[in-house]
Amino acid sequence: MLIKTKFKLFMLFTAFMFIVLFIAMMLFAGEDIYIDDTYNYQSHHEDPDAINPDEEKKKSGEKITEPLILWWTPFTGERGRYKQCGNVKCFFTVNRHYMNNPQTKVFMFYGTDFKYFDLPLPRKPHHEWALLHEESPKNNYLFSFEEVMTLFNHTSTFRRESDYPITTQYVDSAAWLFSSHYLLSAKEKTIQSKAEGLAPMIYAHSDCGTPSDRDGYIHKLMKYINIDSYGSCEHNKNLPDHLRDPLKGMFHEDFFKLIAKYKFAPAMENGICNDYVTEKLWRPLFVGTIPIVIGSPRIKDLLPSNKSAIIVDDFDSIEELANYLKFLDENDEEYDKYFEWKRSGITNKLLLSLLKDREWSINDYVSNNAINFIDGFECFVCKRIHENIQREKEGKKKLKFQATIDHYGCPAPAKFDDKGKRTLYNDDWDYEYNHSKYYAKALRHHLDSNRTVDRGSVASTANRFRAAGDLR
Repeated sequence: MLIKTKFKLFMLFTAFMFIVLFIAMMLFAGEDIYIDDTYNYQSHHEDPDAINPDEEKKKSGEKITEPLILWWTPFTGERGRYKQCGNVKCFFTVNRHYMNNPQTKVFMFYGTDFKYFDLPLPRKPHHEWALLHEESPKNNYLFSFEEVMTLFNHTSTFRRESDYPITTQYVDSAAWLFSSHYLLSAKEKTIQSKAEGLAPMIYAHSDCGTPSDRDGYIHKLMKYINIDSYGSCEHNKNLPDHLRDPLKGMFHEDFFKLIAKYKFAPAMENGICNDYVTEKLWRPLFVGTIPIVIGSPRIKDLLPSNKSAIIVDDFDSIEELANYLKFLDENDEEYDKYFEWKRSGITNKLLLSLLKDREWSINDYVSNNAINFIDGFECFVCKRIHENIQREKEGKKKLKFQATIDHYGCPAPAKFDDKGKRTLYNDDWDYEYNHSKYYAKALRHHLDSNRTVDRGSVASTANRFRAAGDLR
């Protein structure tokens, strides 16, 4: 439970940091911003001390008996230890002084903290790079581009195509989804909503102005249907005092009960990308409220059944969606059909297999002999390295591990037009996305041509590409 709590706090803190980043960006909205070398990605981890030559020399000569995997971004805080991964071992550390140790095989990066100007260079032929990034594309748009994604040999992301996919990172288990602990029938919801003066839909977001333009859609939907908005985005209703602290309220039983009273809950992600699905979908399904989905274009592949959520993109207009929600609100029998899967079982074979086949868990590691996905990915990479070591001993060709754009790549942000279709440029985030596009191209150009990689040199090349309109 301690690991689960730490992980939740980490995720909440990450979200908070990016709210701060967004506010800062809004202060400069409307200005003619030009790419320069002062741009920096937010990092919520303290970087290790700058490499001391004497200490680096000492660590380079230290005898390490197993492959060494170095977290270049100090995600785990591990200063150095051997870890058993099945029948093999690796040495894990965040200490950069081990950079040139002969046993150093892999540099691991946590995506949010990946910086184009802070890389383990020069990259030696036997050095492989690994990426762990479970967060929204808005956290670091560099991974939306092939030039950056193909730098990696091993990946663990929400995309099912990644080497160690964590698509179901917010689902405790199939049994958890099946739970009827908070489930209310449509009739019971109607009685409670009338008694407490509740709208048919709840909206509770305080990360406003996101790349997905979910607030814009909700604002338009409010013209057709009543929505209780408890967060700072489109705010019109206050949460009870004991639920206002995001570190506590988000996981409070009373918050689950509150959601369960509503018939609909927007499951709208802050960024659009294949398989990026968070608790915004799973939580309503868990408590028994129909999710209204804006998110992964292939979300239907992950739903418990064909009738378990409402997909915004299935409707020709916002008004058409609103009319359907009103129909369900007034027809208890039709509404209740959306939770028949809680009794009959999950029919989506892909979702079942993802939950069944994963070796990691997000809760109760001790009782079910599972691991968290961070440890799982570390060992996944460790085993890959040992496999190639063994193949080399046997005179076999080593396996080549190479990431592709499909291991993360996400589309450009867009805004909803008046009908509810994403046809408009998202001016608030277009700069961020295109900035990363030019920097991804510039970074790869410098790496491939063995040029200096630092803030100034990469920024200069990015500015040159930008001025030339060169994005080939």
